[in-house]
Amino acid sequence: MMRTTTLLLFLIASLQGFAQGWKPVGAHAAGLANNAVCLDDVWAYHHNPGALAGIKHFSGGAYYEARFLAKELQTQGLVLAMPLKKGVISVGGQFSGYEQFRHTRAGVGYSLLLSEKIGAGVQVNMQQLRFGGNYGSSINATFEGGILAQISEKWKLGASVLNIGRQRITPLDEDRFTSVIRIGSTYQPSKKVNVLLEVEKQVIHPISFRGGIEYMPVEMLVIRFGAQSGPTEFGLGVGYRKNGFLIDLATKYHPVLGWTPAIGFTYQPWDAQ
Repeated sequence: MMRTTTLLLFLIASLQGFAQGWKPVGAHAAGLANNAVCLDDVWAYHHNPGALAGIKHFSGGAYYEARFLAKELQTQGLVLAMPLKKGVISVGGQFSGYEQFRHTRAGVGYSLLLSEKIGAGVQVNMQQLRFGGNYGSSINATFEGGILAQISEKWKLGASVLNIGRQRITPLDEDRFTSVIRIGSTYQPSKKVNVLLEVEKQVIHPISFRGGIEYMPVEMLVIRFGAQSGPTEFGLGVGYRKNGFLIDLATKYHPVLGWTPAIGFTYQPWDAQ
């Protein structure tokens, strides 16, 4: 009984923190406390479709996290991106929950370089909420968009909007999928250091502020740290890359609910980044 009650509280806290329709995905982002709107790797599918516009080779990845160390709150993620003669097409999905409550978000996107320094992208995702017993399920579409601009050699600005039309979960329900606006910046003072700042506003939640830093002591290794407010959470991660393959290990920490370990595997040639 105690375990069931605890897991129910965890579930409520998780849904209040990220609401319906979107959760941060990717171990790269997890190590930075979800600072990701300006990251231009293949995991940008889940954070800013505009940041995929510069990908030059086929790339893909898989992700797993156990939120607060509870299997009932686990999340898996997948992403693939393929450059075309003009633009980049991408597919991705995230799957979270367990047999009594499961959320699936999966779709397709298209990204394009508008100029040498500006990329933009759009997505459509099908969202399904499925409940155990006789409580049924719902399925609907949401639309996302984003942009990433290279202001200078060292400075980038990015912005994304998730669930642009504030789609309802069902036509007869007042509850809506999460609508999220994210604006962020990265500054690279040296080849070994990258500093990230981000602001996020969910329609029904206060503004969240984030900061993160990446340090690359050697070419194949990167160390990450991040923090965010609303809810307060800290991230720590490490990444190792070789021959186009990357493995990222990360953990997030909530002062009340505890740890969220995560792991990600990515294939992405260096000149695609």
